[in-house]
Amino acid sequence: MVKTKHGEFNVNAIEFGERREMHRLEMKVYWKDEFNQDAYFNLLNYVMNLAFDNPSKALANFDDVQIDEILNDIYTYYKSISKKKK
Repeated sequence: MVKTKHGEFNVNAIEFGERREMHRLEMKVYWKDEFNQDAYFNLLNYVMNLAFDNPSKALANFDDVQIDEILNDIYTYYKSISKKKK
């Protein structure tokens, strides 16, 4: 369960390979100290498809900015799980 300012969401668990792929995608977001917006949205789309079996149903009642905020919170949640595994 991930709590956001837009509500609470049940998300799928993240597996080792998925966590590694997420890490690979996040490394592209800030490459050589530059923010890559396309890479950021690729990361959010990956998180969306990982988190939900049916993203369009889970996020149907939100506008695009709200969806980005929700997905960023889920991304942060997944990252916190990764840190706990250390």
